[in-house]
Amino acid sequence: MVDIESSIQRPDAVWRAFGQRLAAGVGALSALLSLLAGAAVSTACLRGAVALFGVLALTRLGSAAMAGIEAAETRASEREGEDAETSEEAKA
Repeated sequence: MVDIESSIQRPDAVWRAFGQRLAAGVGALSALLSLLAGAAVSTACLRGAVALFGVLALTRLGSAAMAGIEAAETRASEREGEDAETSEEAKA
């Protein structure tokens, strides 16, 4: 039999990595568009930074929500396992 090494990552870690890349792109694009619209360099940098941190905050919030949901599902499945064991013992 062939052993296949799985490189499955947690969804919240993948979402956080995606969010970091998305935030960098959005921040750079926001600064570039501000420059093309004729804004001062300092204003464009500020807009880019606000966009960067805004997207980072949103993706981290989503990542925390995913981690919370995963933890709740794990607790629920553990309870179901305990309930099944209890009902089997009660039948015996």
